[in-house]
Amino acid sequence: MSALEELLKDTGDEAKNIVKRNLLELIQGAKSESEAVVKETGQKIERWLVLKVKDELDSDELEALLNARRRTVRQFLNTQEIAVRSRLEKVTIGLIDLTLNKALDSIL
Repeated sequence: MSALEELLKDTGDEAKNIVKRNLLELIQGAKSESEAVVKETGQKIERWLVLKVKDELDSDELEALLNARRRTVRQFLNTQEIAVRSRLEKVTIGLIDLTLNKALDSIL
């Protein structure tokens, strides 16, 4: 077996664990945060529609509230995208560090 094949064999399980751990953390965090935003949005829209039906809110006010919520949700989604990119960068750097350390250990 070549040194490169041995290196890949040695880093395989650790690399899988790095990816698995980070992926699970990312999914759990995104799920929890997304559920909160969806729930809050639903509650607000329901409240606004009730106010509209009771004539306590006119069409322009409702439209303004909905547009504001749309912007809030878009901002949340942008933040999630940035978080995903950051997590992927961490995983990539972790895998590079792992491979480099294993390579240096086998060379030295």
